[in-house]
Amino acid sequence: MNAILLCIKCTSFVEKLIEQGCDLVIKEAKSGYAASYQLDKKTIMNWVFRKSGVFARIYGDNAGKYEDIIASLPAEMQKEMTTSRDCKRLIDPTACRDTCVKGFVYTLNGDTHKKCRNGGMFFLLTNETAEQIVRLVCAEVTVRKSTS
Repeated sequence: MNAILLCIKCTSFVEKLIEQGCDLVIKEAKSGYAASYQLDKKTIMNWVFRKSGVFARIYGDNAGKYEDIIASLPAEMQKEMTTSRDCKRLIDPTACRDTCVKGFVYTLNGDTHKKCRNGGMFFLLTNETAEQIVRLVCAEVTVRKSTS
């Protein structure tokens, strides 16, 4: 039953992103397929398929502009964000590859966090996280659309 509810939530999520002008791009990857949502050919999020489940990798380039949503996330999701790997390049511009896009910066509970864009918002998809993932992705889409 939980899988059915999760599938229904994901379907409405796909519809929301497509309504906002995002494209769904599915490509073959090393370990299967990768599904991405793009806005103006720039990836906003990927679904990552692992043995342990399906994960959402959100590229929160503008996370500092929706800190209210980050502050309202469940404590476990906030913990995943704050304990994720820091962005080397935001700390030292020479510390990472030249092709690195840089991570994102946000403030939570008075602390500033500089996180890697590949792991800073990486969440297991569950019934509890599905709606929060939707909120984060839609917030990122809204900010990107307003700045383009």
